Amino acid sequence: MKLPKRWTRTELEEDCREAETTFRHERMDEPLELYSEHFQNFSKIFGALVDRIPELRNPKVDASVIADLMRNDDSRRAFCYLTAPPISEDDLKTLVEASIAPTRLEEHPDSAEKLRGIIFRILDPHRFPWVKEGRDPDPHERSAAIIASAALVSAKKVETFRRNDAKDRQEEKVKELLRSLGYTEIPKRDILNASAAPAVGEFMGETPLAGAKADVVATVPSGRIMAIECKVSNSKVNSYKRIVHDTGGKATIWHDQLGRANVLASAVLSGVFSVSNCETVQNDKGVYLFWDHRLNDLREFITSLT
Repeated sequence: MKLPKRWTRTELEEDCREAETTFRHERMDEPLELYSEHFQNFSKIFGALVDRIPELRNPKVDASVIADLMRNDDSRRAFCYLTAPPISEDDLKTLVEASIAPTRLEEHPDSAEKLRGIIFRILDPHRFPWVKEGRDPDPHERSAAIIASAALVSAKKVETFRRNDAKDRQEEKVKELLRSLGYTEIPKRDILNASAAPAVGEFMGETPLAGAKADVVATVPSGRIMAIECKVSNSKVNSYKRIVHDTGGKATIWHDQLGRANVLASAVLSGVFSVSNCETVQNDKGVYLFWDHRLNDLREFITSLT
């Protein structure tokens, strides 16, 4: 039965270099519009928030004021970013030991007071030094705090967008390749066993396969299920989590539950990867590797099965 190519270490070294070069060019050429857009938006939000700090520090907290800050996604994020380091909404909810939904905070002033207390207990002393000193900020301090805070949030939002956007684009490229080969995308459903897989010539987007999600699931002409993971990594260290731990772990489940004869565990890679990690996931975990910069390899393999 025909299988995808297994790469030698030398070939993996060449592809890792090519993928890293492509990643570097994309980062260098990336426009600043998205970052600037977030920065302008959050500069205004932090400007208003910094000016409200005296009100928020009032011994008798107004639950409606705290609730209003938690009502809007961007305002809520800015409030959480007053701390050092910024605190996640999940962590904040755990520390408050109650819901931090605006309506709940209005109904339970004690929760609003506890939330306010947590934020100011771990307030960033470097961005907001005047708060601990019990005075108003001078114009330079106010401006510096707003700029630093807006930059923190904007950088995080762009980082998240990069990661999600790159993965989404890669998944769409794989889907478009399958469509160009005459494959039809069908509605997603849990695939508990091989009999529930798409028919030959069909594919699904991200869906649970034998208990572990695959980004794209297609059934190729040989009748085997091709589980394709789309992986983007921004560092060699990060690549361990992306392909060895994540994809390799899923491949083990697919092989155990469906059988190696029934499933082709595969990954399309883009970004920065360790050669050793690629070798491990290919040779020890049984994952077939394809590269975003040479996606035609995937096309040629599927075509060769017809």
